[in-house]
Amino acid sequence: MFLSVQQAARRLGVSPVTIRRWTATGFLPCTRTAGGHRRIDEHDIDDLAKAIGGSNHLAAQLAREREVDVLINTATALSVKLDLTELLLEIAMRMTSLLDCHFCAISEYDPDSDATRTLAEYDHAGQRLPDASPYRLRDFPLTRRVLNEQLTAVVNVDDPHADPAEVAELRREGDRSLLMVPLIVQGRSLGLLEVVDQKRSRQYSRQEFRLAEAIAGQAAVAIQNAKLFAERRRSDEDVGNLRRALASLTEHVPELGQGSRRTDVLGTVAKAVCDALGAISCVASMGGETAGAFGAGQLVAPEHGDERGANANLVVARDPSGRTDLTLAVTLPHSPGEGQIELLDFVAAITAAVAVR
Repeated sequence: MFLSVQQAARRLGVSPVTIRRWTATGFLPCTRTAGGHRRIDEHDIDDLAKAIGGSNHLAAQLAREREVDVLINTATALSVKLDLTELLLEIAMRMTSLLDCHFCAISEYDPDSDATRTLAEYDHAGQRLPDASPYRLRDFPLTRRVLNEQLTAVVNVDDPHADPAEVAELRREGDRSLLMVPLIVQGRSLGLLEVVDQKRSRQYSRQEFRLAEAIAGQAAVAIQNAKLFAERRRSDEDVGNLRRALASLTEHVPELGQGSRRTDVLGTVAKAVCDALGAISCVASMGGETAGAFGAGQLVAPEHGDERGANANLVVARDPSGRTDLTLAVTLPHSPGEGQIELLDFVAAITAAVAVR
């Protein structure tokens, strides 16, 4: 029987990188498949395992080497991922590979609502699964303990002492074992790593616990950095959009004086707002008169991690002075960006001043 690199690494208690290095140097014989994948004879693995087992010093050295290899490789891989979707996939693949499990879910924790929300869940092949609905921790006391007390926990379906809520969830999904590790940054629980084995109950070694917790710590920092990067990028985009909106509105200013009727002014403003903000539509009304315009804005599904949704958003601006009943009803393809609401208030004030003349 021939084993893959991952299977051989797990059998010997070393990292896959170590197995590849041993095969590359000839220390561990291997063959290759037609696709170029290494395959190691089980007998060679057994012989090496006996050699390792016969020397406590060698076993300890290999164990330490495995931990260092895994942590260095993981830290390097996670540190270069600033896109949240790519980062979550990398974390999931690292965890499922390290622990030889089937699924990994990464969730974020909201202590105010005492609930968690799934950021992403992947299987061991890197296939993303549909995101689970947010769930309140009052229904899952063990999960709450993992987050609040910052401890690592294992749940097996055949454990009579396991948390009944977690066992029921495992049975509902057809899974056998769950490992939960908190994501901690500066003493605060940001979320949760959940690793699922679908076929067997698990008793993880102390080394596996240490590695899982260390990777969770690296993952927590990387997730926080990716979120900060995304927020900064959105802020920069909002500033750029605001500048373009101001430039667009400036181009429409001469048109305000061309209309002889109030509806002309309202129609000009509605079109100007659509052009400036990329709106789907804008309706301007005042004194019982109404005019509207359609823009080029279209709904676009948001990127993962973007807090702005794909639903249309209605923003209403009124004459801030209160001297008129002017109203601008603007339908945007996304939530308003930084400064856009204030810009609409300014447009409403200018429109009211021009329309009453």
